[in-house]
Amino acid sequence: MRAGAEGEPTPPEVPGFSVVIPTYRRRASLQRVLGGLAAQEWPGDRLEVIVVSDGGGDGSVEMARSFPMPFPARVVEQANQGPAAARNRGFAGARHAFTLFLDDDVVPHPRLVAEHARAHADAGNRVVIGPMLEATGRLLPWVRWEARMLAEQYRAMEAGEFRPTPWQFYTGNASVGTRHLRRAGGFDTSWKRAEDIELGFRLKDLGCEFVFNPAAGGIHHATRSYRSWLDAARQYGHNDILFGKADERVAGEFSFRHPLTRALIRWGLCHRWAAALVPAPAEAVIRAADLLRLGRLASHLCGADFNLAYWLGVADQLGSARAALELADLGSPGGRLSRARSTLPIGPRDGGP
Repeated sequence: MRAGAEGEPTPPEVPGFSVVIPTYRRRASLQRVLGGLAAQEWPGDRLEVIVVSDGGGDGSVEMARSFPMPFPARVVEQANQGPAAARNRGFAGARHAFTLFLDDDVVPHPRLVAEHARAHADAGNRVVIGPMLEATGRLLPWVRWEARMLAEQYRAMEAGEFRPTPWQFYTGNASVGTRHLRRAGGFDTSWKRAEDIELGFRLKDLGCEFVFNPAAGGIHHATRSYRSWLDAARQYGHNDILFGKADERVAGEFSFRHPLTRALIRWGLCHRWAAALVPAPAEAVIRAADLLRLGRLASHLCGADFNLAYWLGVADQLGSARAALELADLGSPGGRLSRARSTLPIGPRDGGP
């Protein structure tokens, strides 16, 4: 039933969800998300929303506090510390059995909470991952590329080509038992990106099972600059080395890149001064291809650009381009894999990290 639609008390077996939304200067986007939550088909006494304002002064706090909700909602303010600290602050005050993390640009479908609950069912150790779906309208080409690569991962998981792992624990739309979050110690605030994946591995060590529910979806109204997108790719390269997954994730994926992408990466690692000059002209060409409706070309260019930045991040963390090249040489094909693996680094098909 729709939240608050009935005055009768909810049966105790219906689980409660605390929705935690970190936000930073996205007033209009946050308002859309709150509107989607207000329309949830879930009992109002089994749902609460905790918005954590991670700094900023765009009116988000005032809007959120005055937004009409059919269930309890509160806004917590903190100085800017990043999403990991904001999520920790949010779930620290969660009063329900499950915490559902939602980004401030992911507008939930009316049954998102209900589908998360259905996926948890009677298994208390599950981590449920819901899809962040591509928004309609004209998107920046790198935003569209990222959305479609993510959609390919969702398709592959739904088809059983690989099982969900901590690598897919994207907290833009994911839920887990609140007690498990507290046992794990929450997010490590020293991680500025992939802090959710790092937590995912600790949840796995606690015995949590990762599941994907394609029906627990929300529309991702993503907006990010080209520079921010490339910075994220480079940070992913750093993090995969820090995770200790060099052989299986970094080297293991290199052989599945397009031959021209592999050549670009090798050239960039050998000529890092020149590789630093690539982003500006690459952005111009990607934008031009997009304007000319050459979507396939724009997509290939985005993939090459992303992977170059990723491997430069690998070299940064390893301390030298030579070490990164040696790691790339370790990769060898392990059989025919889906496009999901050949395009963006993801976990192995057997479900391992």
